Amino acid sequence: MTLPPRFGPAGNKPLSAPATTRPAGSETTRPVGSATPATPAPHRQAEAMLRLHSQVELHYRVDGSQAPVWLLLNGASLPLDFWGEVADELAVGHTVVRMDQRNVGRTRAQGPFSLLDVAADAAALLEHLQIERVIVAGHAWGGRVAQVLARDYPHRVAGLVVLGTGGQFPATVAPAVLQQLRDAGRARDRLRWQSALEAAFCAKGFSRRDPAAFAALCDLQWEQLLSQPQRASSSWDMRIAPSSSYWGQVSLPSLLIYGSEDANGTRENAEDLARRIEGSKLHFIEQAGHFVVRERPAPVIALMRHFAGELLRDGRL
Repeated sequence: MTLPPRFGPAGNKPLSAPATTRPAGSETTRPVGSATPATPAPHRQAEAMLRLHSQVELHYRVDGSQAPVWLLLNGASLPLDFWGEVADELAVGHTVVRMDQRNVGRTRAQGPFSLLDVAADAAALLEHLQIERVIVAGHAWGGRVAQVLARDYPHRVAGLVVLGTGGQFPATVAPAVLQQLRDAGRARDRLRWQSALEAAFCAKGFSRRDPAAFAALCDLQWEQLLSQPQRASSSWDMRIAPSSSYWGQVSLPSLLIYGSEDANGTRENAEDLARRIEGSKLHFIEQAGHFVVRERPAPVIALMRHFAGELLRDGRL
């Protein structure tokens, strides 16, 4: 694949991409009642403008300049930097496109949004960059977006990678741990918050096995927590595009990567998704939880590179 001249090293230009909208109309109502033929029934008219069109300034980054092209989609509260070592390694010999979805990182948006909107943002970004086909990989909430993108824009997607995504079955994290995480975050008690973060999302002992990686993950998450008020004007409306509308509804090569100790994506979700996507390949990575991308990057990179190689050999890219 030859990349166009405008497609080069990492860029951070904002991109305006509209949300998916439907035309708004007006409605005339008449009160229920009787009227004599000589006297017209009184009526009321209401006319107004309903704004359905959100404005988006989409922050994105491109690394590398060779085929194949990866599109990496982040979890719900995670910026594009979350991909860290995985993105850096894939960019060697490949190309990696990342973006901060609405309400995350440096992207700015107004109003509620759905998974459909974020998938449309991603498609608009690929159009802007003149990229025809990608391997799309989504972590956690980003795996939901990846499935919607693959379903609604199949001409753009050569292969799908889902990492730690739930949606059909509930998480198994203890409610007390989640409450501690919320309380410590509101109180800005970082040490207590870090303890709850590890208990809720990481494999046991992660902070001891790799303290540098755990500290980097906490720094990233803490920064997002502190800056959340700046993005409060935009929020995910989960009533639109529920998991049953997209879960496993793709028919293309798919790789599923889950941590063996993931209490959010959960083994039940992973195995159910594998059954639904015919021919998909499911891998559990030991000593990894929900943040498998950060907890065990080396096996994640190896699996993703192997998957890309298979797509290239099969002529799908």
